[in-house]
Amino acid sequence: MMCPRDRSDTANASIRMFGERAHETGFSLPVKVRGMATRVVARAVRRKTLALREMPPMVSFTFDDVPSSACRAGARILERHGVRGTFYVAAGGCGAISPVGQLASRDEIRTLAANGHEIGCHTYSHPDVSRITLVALDNEIDQNRSALLGIHGDIVLRNFAYPYGEMSVRSKRRLETRFDSCRSVHPGINSKTADLGSLKACPLESAAVDHAKIARLIEQTIETNGWLIFYSHDVSEHPSPFGVAPGTLDFAVRAAKKAGCIVATISRGLDLINCATGKARRAVPA
Repeated sequence: MMCPRDRSDTANASIRMFGERAHETGFSLPVKVRGMATRVVARAVRRKTLALREMPPMVSFTFDDVPSSACRAGARILERHGVRGTFYVAAGGCGAISPVGQLASRDEIRTLAANGHEIGCHTYSHPDVSRITLVALDNEIDQNRSALLGIHGDIVLRNFAYPYGEMSVRSKRRLETRFDSCRSVHPGINSKTADLGSLKACPLESAAVDHAKIARLIEQTIETNGWLIFYSHDVSEHPSPFGVAPGTLDFAVRAAKKAGCIVATISRGLDLINCATGKARRAVPA
């Protein structure tokens, strides 16, 4: 999730919404600069890569935190066009109120999985993974996996998305061993060689993009023979700053299909790439 701006009036942390970052003294300017530097260094360390040269242009639609509106309106739009998305769930927030609206219930997540959408991992309680220990990170992954299996027994967590887009070299390396891919919020189109520990992604947010920009991104994906991954949160006629209007999402799906791009979940996209390059998918424990 792209976190909302830190609020100063969070004296009572117990009423903080799920996924909302507390205003802390630790988030001083020097610490924020160090965090930015940590992300830059982590992205520069590329230990797990995948060649994309053998694939036609591809587009994926992903949703972080998985608000209820994404499960209903978002999934319905994708299904109407015969495609599926990847929904990165932090199961500790099921049904909670968040900055992007009420999060999905267990029943809504179960329906997503039953309808063929991919469920991805977003940790259990949505921490900044660059600021927790590896033991805590492993516990977050294991707890999320257990909770999601309790919702739908066929869920396999192959792919991860970084909460708040935050990462460190240490957390990236650990997560690379546990997932097929880890999606960042670093903007761009994945082309030539993708960093599976930090897949690039572009925001599909009504506050940040319009139809013309979406069309340009798809054109650039075709020109570079790349993989364009969109990410968003809520899907509403009046979305949060991190969400998308239904009409904008519908346009993006239609534009991708009309341009001849493959539209696939993250898991399906990786399978297609591995098949084209003659690589068998490695089984990755979640």
